[in-house]
Amino acid sequence: MGYPYIILALAVGLVLPLQVGINAELARRVLSPMTASFFSFAIGTLGLLVCAWIVRVPWPGWSTLVTFPSWMWLGGLIGAFAVFGGVVSGPKIGFLALVSLVLAGQLIASLILDHNGWLGFPVRELSLGRISGSILLLIAVTLIHKY
Repeated sequence: MGYPYIILALAVGLVLPLQVGINAELARRVLSPMTASFFSFAIGTLGLLVCAWIVRVPWPGWSTLVTFPSWMWLGGLIGAFAVFGGVVSGPKIGFLALVSLVLAGQLIASLILDHNGWLGFPVRELSLGRISGSILLLIAVTLIHKY
């Protein structure tokens, strides 16, 4: 596993709480978590368009896009749900509890996805170490949320 990918994943983890806080404050000012989530996605979309233009990423043709299975388009809806969920629940339960609970959900889903090799990822079967590590993280999530 390459260090740049590890650093990138850590960086994503470091900025996600910032995103929740920024979006929650935006929701407070625009008086709507839905509107704040929309603006967050709109600005993100513009940022991605600028990056794609700078890097000169080739765009697939419409004939290619329509051949994809419909479930592939759920990623954007899941992202919108994640942003909206963070905007609504973050201010009520706090950063640490939110991130902990999101992590717990990610652990559970990741164990299932890895074990089955779904969505094009290689199979990584359940092992005592992976299950034990996940249980320890879930215990930590419970303690963080409770205290």
